[in-house]
Amino acid sequence: MQILKYAWRNITRNKGRSALIGIIVVIISLSLCISLCIRQSSIDAKDDALSKLTITAQISPDRAAAMEKAQGEDFGSFDKDKLKEFMNAGLSLEEMETYAKAESVQDFIYSLSVSADGAGDLEAYNASADSDSDSSSGSDSGMSQESGFDSGRMGNMSMNFGDFTVVGYSSDSAMTDFVDGNCTITEGAMFEENTEKKECVISDELAAYNSLSVGDKIKLASTENEDTTFTLEIVGIYNNSQASAQASAMGGMGPGKMGRGRQTDPANYVYTSYKALNSIVESSSDLSGVLNGSYILGSVESYENFQKEAEELGLPEGYIISSNDITQYEQSARPLDNLAKFAGYFLVVVLVVGALILIVLNIFATRERKYEIGVLAAIGMKKKKVAQLFITEILIITLACTIVGGGIGAAVSVPVTNSLLETQIESQQNNMGAAFGRDFNLNSMQPPVGATDNSDKQAAPDESEKKGPMGMYITEVSNAVNLGVLIKLLISCVVLALLAGMVSVFTILRYEPIDILSNRD
Repeated sequence: MQILKYAWRNITRNKGRSALIGIIVVIISLSLCISLCIRQSSIDAKDDALSKLTITAQISPDRAAAMEKAQGEDFGSFDKDKLKEFMNAGLSLEEMETYAKAESVQDFIYSLSVSADGAGDLEAYNASADSDSDSSSGSDSGMSQESGFDSGRMGNMSMNFGDFTVVGYSSDSAMTDFVDGNCTITEGAMFEENTEKKECVISDELAAYNSLSVGDKIKLASTENEDTTFTLEIVGIYNNSQASAQASAMGGMGPGKMGRGRQTDPANYVYTSYKALNSIVESSSDLSGVLNGSYILGSVESYENFQKEAEELGLPEGYIISSNDITQYEQSARPLDNLAKFAGYFLVVVLVVGALILIVLNIFATRERKYEIGVLAAIGMKKKKVAQLFITEILIITLACTIVGGGIGAAVSVPVTNSLLETQIESQQNNMGAAFGRDFNLNSMQPPVGATDNSDKQAAPDESEKKGPMGMYITEVSNAVNLGVLIKLLISCVVLALLAGMVSVFTILRYEPIDILSNRD
């Protein structure tokens, strides 16, 4: 207790020296607090974004492995047939379901997509006034003919494009547009889950365009053979609130572009059950479709476990497991990663420079108080007590000034972090511009499917939102200070104070009272 009284008296008596040390400690603690807050806010923002992310994964042929096999041993040789054979292999539904048995998989959803043309009086919705829009369909394979691909299957994928896309879903949960609220049934009802009945739902735009209503039937034809047709009964009509945005994202392709442009219009999507559509495809050799399977995993840990479990379940070589959700997340968090790295470097610099400054100040302060040390030792105070007194003084100043600096840092940490984050995002966009060789057109970027905010579907995007090639960046943090940051700040400042105080201890222990008093200089 006596040590505390002496320490406080010395602090108040030497106000100039104490104020100088205090100002230095405030600056150091302020810088440390901001650095720690930036790092912590980056971690929290990434964790928060990741916790809200439902990770899905897909299994697909490894294109790099396919190219390597097609290249062969001889340099310059390339076996196109081997490449096509590998890419055409694909995975059957039975194989996909095998990997869905992995413990990390929460759910497995799949769909079958078939490209078709209208038959009878059915016309594809087309807002274009192009006269070519009424051209008919079966022989116009567009993409298939122009690209040189075989028209049948390529990895379970038909390359002939028609006016319509018919999608058969495995379950209600697979219909993500309806689950997310982008699409809503306005008339009739959705077909029963897993039904084998040839029932469908169509868009309100397509219904109005063809004067169709619930209970009517539509006839569709194979893009391979116009004589091969199938009929579906309309049991529901839906509205797609994102139709305009999705059509724009498709590039506004009109007739004649990419084979059949009207197929890309969301108004021409016809939804049915997987069982119904699969039975139609299996009953005709002129129909083929794209089988897409998605594994709902939930967390990053489950995603990593799934890769190991799939191999244990017999996933053959040449197939890779990927997730667009992970890619989008990593892209959105890249500015935060850069900011956290910058904050880490700044933290090290502050610690090193701060330690050096405090050590130098204590060296001069101890030399100035050399006679005081001799007097205290001469009246009977042990050197250890004297050293303890000096350390107590700097600890009191440090604790008080750390509270002040930490408070200021906590108050400004969020705006400072957001300002630096905005700079990082702009830097990221400049890098994109360098990749393009010109100014990057930010307005052309569209958020990925499923990245829209479901709470306000019709709201215009905020001008402050920065978009990247894989979606929105994480643009701001709302909280940067927590108990962990304050504890780290306090420990860092105390360690610096003790380190500086040790210099005083070694100096004091080296002094002899008689020598000090005999030579006051």
